[in-house]
Amino acid sequence: MGLEHVLYRYAQVPPNPWSDMNGYGHFMQGMISVYAYWIAVAAILLVVVHLFWVRGTESAFATRATLALRRLTRGSIAALTLALAVAASLGGWIFYNTNVVNKYITTNDFEQSQAEFETKYKKFEGLAQPRIVDVKADVDLFPAERDANIRGSYLLKNKTAAPIGELHLWLSPLVKGRTIVVPGAKVRESDAKFGYTIYTLAKPMQPGETMTLTFELEIRNDGFTNNRGVTNFVENGTFFNNYEWFPYVGYQPGNELVDTNKRRKYGLEPIQRMPKLGDPKWLGTNYLGTQSDWLNFETTVSTSADQIAIAPGYLQREWTKDGRRYYHYKMDAPILGFWSYLSARYTVKRDRWNDVAIEVYYHEPHAFNVDRMIESVKRSLDYYTTNFGPYQHKQVRIIEFPGYERFAQAFPNTIPFSESIGFVARIEKPEDIDYVFYVTAHEVAHQWWAHQVIGANMQGATVLSETLSQYSALMVMEKEYGKQTMKRFLKYELESYLRGRGSELVGETPLERVENQGYIHYRKGSLVMYALRDYMGEEALNRALARFVADHKFAEPPYPTSLDLLSYIRAEASPELQPVITDLFESITIYENKATAASASKRADGKWVVSLEIAAGKYHATAAGKEEPVKIGDLIDIGILGDDPKDKTRGAPILYLEKKRIDRPKMKFEIVVDREPSKAGIDPLNKLIDRNPEDNLKAVERK
Repeated sequence: MGLEHVLYRYAQVPPNPWSDMNGYGHFMQGMISVYAYWIAVAAILLVVVHLFWVRGTESAFATRATLALRRLTRGSIAALTLALAVAASLGGWIFYNTNVVNKYITTNDFEQSQAEFETKYKKFEGLAQPRIVDVKADVDLFPAERDANIRGSYLLKNKTAAPIGELHLWLSPLVKGRTIVVPGAKVRESDAKFGYTIYTLAKPMQPGETMTLTFELEIRNDGFTNNRGVTNFVENGTFFNNYEWFPYVGYQPGNELVDTNKRRKYGLEPIQRMPKLGDPKWLGTNYLGTQSDWLNFETTVSTSADQIAIAPGYLQREWTKDGRRYYHYKMDAPILGFWSYLSARYTVKRDRWNDVAIEVYYHEPHAFNVDRMIESVKRSLDYYTTNFGPYQHKQVRIIEFPGYERFAQAFPNTIPFSESIGFVARIEKPEDIDYVFYVTAHEVAHQWWAHQVIGANMQGATVLSETLSQYSALMVMEKEYGKQTMKRFLKYELESYLRGRGSELVGETPLERVENQGYIHYRKGSLVMYALRDYMGEEALNRALARFVADHKFAEPPYPTSLDLLSYIRAEASPELQPVITDLFESITIYENKATAASASKRADGKWVVSLEIAAGKYHATAAGKEEPVKIGDLIDIGILGDDPKDKTRGAPILYLEKKRIDRPKMKFEIVVDREPSKAGIDPLNKLIDRNPEDNLKAVERK
């Protein structure tokens, strides 16, 4: 069974996460069973210890065993027998659930399985396959049982210039029942262990030819597992997407082993997380996968009578039949091949922004932040439509799901949002970052950055989706809370980026070549885009982004890349800013700026003369983290701040902030301000990536 099994690890129970929305849910059964098992084992040990307890000078085991037998009484025999019977019964019950009803897999087994999958099927990555152009699906959810039935069809089209003779499909091995029909095709290989099937088509699909694939799937989640198991299907708060539970056309790289050391252990080459930037072979595939470009989507989803079921699209019809509720959704325009389903007992709050309907579906006790979410949606739509272009949908829906995962995710006109990062958050202190407002703005931004413009599946793809969404949300946040408040947020992003560098498993990349590394495209991306806006000006940067959207929205292959984005940005930037763009996007640039001395004296006219001394250093880093000093000659903010205000939601007032050419390691400045200064320094708002941002400011001494 392996030493990870709960039957072997004393007092260990399977994970039993609590969700305020779903309670302990199905985890309760396993938790109680294993707790009871270990109580019975503890009772056995207690009786044995009682019998063998030393009550004198005898220490030899044989003697103690003889004495233990003499101490046996009817009571101790009954207790031991009962405890053994309970432990054996519960142990058998636990084993039945974890190893018979469900599959028990150790960590090593899982890693080995990932390595085997890659060894066997990696050769098919990049193999030309037909693409999905139309999806129709009927999904029946059974929340109380944690089950689902899926019936659907894909219309597949050969979009290549050559015939296609084979169809490769991957489907999660966790799907218990499956019937997939590929007209006229023969199964050449069916691998139940990995869920990989290869079909030989009756006749090759010619360029432009289409065919319909149909499928019927049964998802069953019985009993309990040794680990956390599946959390997509729960009694109150089902949430899953097509990548997890629908057939996937082609090789699925998400099943690969990522950790460099573990890959070496199994004889695998170092992973190439994403194709190289500019590789022409991958310009025809978007970041969300190889199986589709833009497709038509229509679905009917049913659920229990007390729940609301939601999928991307517009509600065409709602009805009740045989004690179940049915919802028919259909998109009015093609979407990317990324869709989801949710079901729970929801309360709904509705609002509007111009002609766009806003709906928040939430667990009734979780109304704390619903109004802030709606306000963020409105502010976001204001800013994004003004600066980037029209919103393509007629509604925005935010839907709560249980906090087993901590993220929000954007689907077409639909934003699933974890209870744990939004709905139960309490923003109590005035100085707290309103991350509910920010995350909402970020997810709404994805309706432009991903669902209008999607990058090619190569290095830099997430700059176009995640980094630009970070920037968009930063601008909405700044308009709501002011520039001074952004310092706290940027400091958080900087600290997160620096921590991420330390835990990098493969190698850090410049932002333009990011390989889906969250600490780069989110954290560094925020810092880079905020600094870029500061250098270029918001109007010029947004003009570049608006042109980029206008030229690439809903584009068919070839898809744009981060190189394309930078060409639009460079076109709006002055010649002196071109090296800045290179540092921000094409290099791993780290600063070491410091305020070394600051003093001030008051003039007769009431103004203050501030003397400031600073030290500045600039470094370029390699993928492995080795840093080399480079000559500095950068425009960097020199700033003077007043006293911190009593209102903690606002930062210290800025008395002076101007970019100066920093071209020597040590420099002095003399600056006149109208009010009494409190702090002075270099890059006071932490816009640049600095190894130690705490020393950028220094308290001003009075002369």
